[in-house]
Order: sequence, then structure tokens, then C-alpha cells
Amino acid sequence: MNPELRNRLIKATAGGAIALATVLIQWHKGVRYTPYRDSGGVLSVCYGHTGSDIIPGKRYSAAECQSLLDSDLKAAMAVVDANVTVPLTESQKAALASFAYNVGSGAF
Repeated sequence: MNPELRNRLIKATAGGAIALATVLIQWHKGVRYTPYRDSGGVLSVCYGHTGSDIIPGKRYSAAECQSLLDSDLKAAMAVVDANVTVPLTESQKAALASFAYNVGSGAF
């Protein structure tokens, strides 16, 4: 594991699953402040946010990107909570939330 990612995850552990998932997504997705088409041709922005609320040609701020990530991750966490019926550690919950974020709630 990359030492920088490892250090970020260790620091985020105290914040629980949401903090851990945020670090994972930010690290693996990266941020793009202008809308782009992802590998599937879907219009995306920031940390992989998709949806009809994306404004083509707009340059999003870091704060807007963080807000979109927070909202999307909250939805992903709700999908995990609604569909996983076994006890999970915070790390397991973070990994599943990151997965749900990436594949979308309908594919989880």
C-alpha cells in the first residue's frame, strides 16, 4: 500500500466509515473540476459524481466537489446500511460504501 494512503487512512480511522470511505474515494478517483465523460461515456465531475445536476463547461470549486462527494457518499452509506444485514467493522463498511459509490446504488 502506498505509504501516503496508509497514513491518510490511519488518520481517518477515528472518523469512522464515512471518513475512511472519503479518503479511499478521493485517493482512487482523484478530482476533476470540470465535467468530463468517464470510461463508460457518462458525464461526471469532481470525484466521479454523476447526475443531471452537472453543468457542462462549468468549473467546480473544491468546496462544491467536497459537497457533492459528501452527499453522494451519504447515499452510498445508506445503501450499505439498507442491504447489509451482518455486523461490519468500520473498515468493512467504508470499503462497501466506496464500492457502492463507484458502481451506483442500483448495482450494489
